[in-house]
Amino acid sequence: MLFLKRLTVLMFYASLPLLIPLGYSLYLEDGAWETIAFTILLLALPAVPQLLQHLFQNVKNFALSLFQSDTPFNYTQLINMEKMREEVAELRLGQILALVSAAWLIIPAICMIPYLAYEFSIVDAYFESISGWTSTGLSAIPTIDGLPPSIILYRSVTQWVGGLGIVILMLTVMKGREARHFLKAEGRASTDVGINKAAGSIWGTYLVLTLLGIALLYVMGFDVFNTVNLTFAGISNGGFFPFDSYDFSNYQQFALALLMFGGATSFLFYRKIAKGKIKQALLDEEFIFYVLLTVSAISLIYFVSQEDIYNTFLNSISAIACGGFAIGDLSIMHAFPQYILILLMLMGGMMGSTTGGIKLRRILVLLKSILRNIRAAFLPTGSVQVVKINGEAISEDSLVESSTFIFAYILLFLFGCGVFVAIDYELEASMFMIASAIGNVGLAVLPIPPMAEGTKIFLIALMYLGRIEIFPSLALIKFLLRR
Repeated sequence: MLFLKRLTVLMFYASLPLLIPLGYSLYLEDGAWETIAFTILLLALPAVPQLLQHLFQNVKNFALSLFQSDTPFNYTQLINMEKMREEVAELRLGQILALVSAAWLIIPAICMIPYLAYEFSIVDAYFESISGWTSTGLSAIPTIDGLPPSIILYRSVTQWVGGLGIVILMLTVMKGREARHFLKAEGRASTDVGINKAAGSIWGTYLVLTLLGIALLYVMGFDVFNTVNLTFAGISNGGFFPFDSYDFSNYQQFALALLMFGGATSFLFYRKIAKGKIKQALLDEEFIFYVLLTVSAISLIYFVSQEDIYNTFLNSISAIACGGFAIGDLSIMHAFPQYILILLMLMGGMMGSTTGGIKLRRILVLLKSILRNIRAAFLPTGSVQVVKINGEAISEDSLVESSTFIFAYILLFLFGCGVFVAIDYELEASMFMIASAIGNVGLAVLPIPPMAEGTKIFLIALMYLGRIEIFPSLALIKFLLRR
């Protein structure tokens, strides 16, 4: 019962950002408001009884305070929803992981309703919805021409929220231990985003980045509608374009790349900058690793394959940031740049950001662990070698966790490639598409709309597993089997 209550609260919070496209539809009178409103209703409705119960109790306490002087009442509690968001201390870590896994399946399933209203098949509608909520950006829609502007904004909003993570919406209600579990279920380390003021820090940083992105793109010449949609999709590293085609200037491509790069930079980096710790932020080992990989990839693709420098810049950052924005037909690129993009998509950006993939901190931990083992072979017996990042020791548990995750991720990647090759896709294209799907990237060398429904369902599964980082799904299966 407590599990279901928590799920309804997650659904309620997920419905709130959808008020943005609802309001826009009502303003434009484009006819899409009914289907968006129905979606919001289905998401929010299960939590209404709890809300009404606590609201009634608050009103009752308020009335008693008027007649009983010894019963003080805090007037802010009349509209305070804190009681609706009960303590989750009774939920164990496995249940929390199962809760997050279930939310990532159920919320996209409900949110596919607006796509169904425009005569997309169930598979295509769910594909589009989960691609949005997982901030992947692969699209099963052949063309968005003819879709109401509010539905296009709806797609972008799902990516904007999905890039941050559904359960981040609930972090304001968590105590320290519970918040840490939820962050873990979202593939975020508490040390990287800050556990004490996690919700405020994350949302504050995200909103500031979003506003800066809107200002940047507007200055670059995009109209207001495209500016908002591109910012929502860019800062979340989602990748949905709000148009079928657009003639980008070189400066606009640079701005989009900068937006994705910023979204894939750890929120802790921005917190350090805000506190004046600029040197500490810039000398962070993961950030330096991130910059070096990006510069190296751009240089290799440009000098080896002689690709256009602006396209190379955008596509490379789109790959490592798991952004999904791409200029040009990636399928006609030479094999070498595609190989580099595959590596970047597998790695992803910094931990504690909107990126997907393995994430660079895990890779850095593994590389340092390998170097430690090499050094240990030349040291006297009994010598102790400690893996450190930014001068701080990494626990053995963290080393095992990083190694296990990377191993599981690569296994899933290889399995996905094998399935696509069995379907009769070429190995190179298969590797590219699987890396894009499990990394929640959105770059593609194969057209999605004409794919068979079974292939799309397989990609849906990969996007889902990539977003929840594989292991929480096992907790969900175990939870369901116990029921």
